[in-house]
Amino acid sequence: MSIVLDIGNTRVKVAQFKNQQLLNVFFYNKDNIIKELKNLTFKTGIISNVGNNKLEQKLLTSFPNLVLMSSKLNLPIVIKYKSAISLGHDRIANAVGAYNTFPNRNNLVIDVGTCITYDFINKSNEYLGGGISPGFNLRMKALSSFTENLPTVNFKIKSTPLIGTNTEKSMESGVINGTINEIIQNISDYQQLHPEINVILTGGDTTFIKSIVSTKKNSIFADENLTLKGLNTVLIYNA
Repeated sequence: MSIVLDIGNTRVKVAQFKNQQLLNVFFYNKDNIIKELKNLTFKTGIISNVGNNKLEQKLLTSFPNLVLMSSKLNLPIVIKYKSAISLGHDRIANAVGAYNTFPNRNNLVIDVGTCITYDFINKSNEYLGGGISPGFNLRMKALSSFTENLPTVNFKIKSTPLIGTNTEKSMESGVINGTINEIIQNISDYQQLHPEINVILTGGDTTFIKSIVSTKKNSIFADENLTLKGLNTVLIYNA
């Protein structure tokens, strides 16, 4: 039994694996993660961290059998990124997850979360890079934070009319429809470069994005646990 810890900006996602089989996924607050892990049985595990170094060190001290995710670990793909040391752990994990799903193929992974990341892995299983842009909520917060008159809007990510009939609805239209069109255009641009390409959607808003994008594009797949599966594969290569 092994575990994967994906430390995000607000919470920790923990997945239990038996070899390559995903058994359970839990969500914990950062404050009680060490206590919760003591209740789980596991032989080894891996940590992916967005930047909470204090929590990372506490976890490594409390659980010496944990491995810290890094571009320097043994990987089933080749990292061609020019600044590999600054490459996000989640982006590497997504690339490995894409390799697991479609090896020896051109793959584009789109991870929709706080940020939207685009990561390309070619048919030689080489990670080349991609793009980073603000996610839905980050765009909405930017509108109210960096303007004098636009309000703070609490919104749900759902299909939204193009024409907003008041200020809040206009902001929702701009953010939601604008983000969707960004994703669709990026897919088109990658398909122009590589006609035979798989697109894998992951992240918190996977289901909604796929429901919209798949009506307009082909070869679209969704796996909300792609990052966790990729991290588990990295752990297997380094256990």
